[in-house]
Amino acid sequence: MADKEYPQLETLLQEIAQEQPDFSYDGAAITSEAAQSTSLLKRWPVKVLTILGGLLAMGTLMGAIASTQLLQSGIAMLVFGLIFLVGAEVMIRSNKDTTADALGISMNITSYVMLAFGAGQLTDSASAAAITLGIASALVLVFSRSAVCVFISVLVLNGSLLSLIFIHKVYNLSHALIMVLAGILTFISLYEAKLLALSRRFALVFGPVRMGLIFSLIIALVLFVHQKLLSSSITHFWLSGLFLIACLLLLLHRVLRESGVKEQKTLAIFYTCCAVVLLPTVLAPSVPGALLVVLSSFYIGHRPGFWVGLLALAYFLVLYYYDLNMTLLAKSGVLVLTGSLFLAGLYLLNRYLRSHEA
Repeated sequence: MADKEYPQLETLLQEIAQEQPDFSYDGAAITSEAAQSTSLLKRWPVKVLTILGGLLAMGTLMGAIASTQLLQSGIAMLVFGLIFLVGAEVMIRSNKDTTADALGISMNITSYVMLAFGAGQLTDSASAAAITLGIASALVLVFSRSAVCVFISVLVLNGSLLSLIFIHKVYNLSHALIMVLAGILTFISLYEAKLLALSRRFALVFGPVRMGLIFSLIIALVLFVHQKLLSSSITHFWLSGLFLIACLLLLLHRVLRESGVKEQKTLAIFYTCCAVVLLPTVLAPSVPGALLVVLSSFYIGHRPGFWVGLLALAYFLVLYYYDLNMTLLAKSGVLVLTGSLFLAGLYLLNRYLRSHEA
């Protein structure tokens, strides 16, 4: 059955073994690991229903706890939150079937709610609740073996940092968070192979961490374009804009170098076109941020991230177009100019590829 499900993997291993006589591998272990890594994408309707059932069970349990008035005790909520957090990981590690995994994920989510309630009630401070959630999510990120729990922990950690920024009204610190998220995403995209080879643990969490970073970056960028809804006042957008553009150019440089583009004239044309297209978006960092997600996902062949980035890019481009303080004629001119630059880039790329055909 494994050979039928992973014929390309088996063929690749055999080709490597032929080219490298000293290469040895455990085919059964590799197939099992691949099956476990991709299990989240298989039978997803059943998994979704199972997780929803687990959440319903946890909701019933929360209702039972509420009826005993334990919700009024901050210490009790903290204790139950810790028990649920540890219990979720124990359940996931002890049983690898779908039901145990779903219940473990549900307990993990419920633990965050309990910890937030408990810390908030004990200290009467939203900051304490955010810090508690941040510490709990960091622990899950370090020790959990569940891809979904790791993904959720990245989102919770990002949400905790955003909450602290908005609670203390230091809105411009969100630029630092954007830079950290974009910097890590760029780094792990450029050095994916080396990072995966570091340890088995890192290889296990690489995918969910990267997906969590993508969603975290997009969520933070959404806050940039919807400040009125949150009554925030973020300024100096050019800080994030310049950093995101720099990350984009760094990725583009790697893509061009690995594609064999070495002619100085061709490189100069590519970089000039990119600069002309990206400079108007310096004050709208959401656009280069979405482009960074698209390009980084395309570079490593990550389809889910690529499609998420495309959807975000379409959304941010529409908002960027309508937020321009220009007349309709000027906006039309911007669209025509941008489209012409992209068509020119496509023409030059096709011409370059044809000139280097074997």
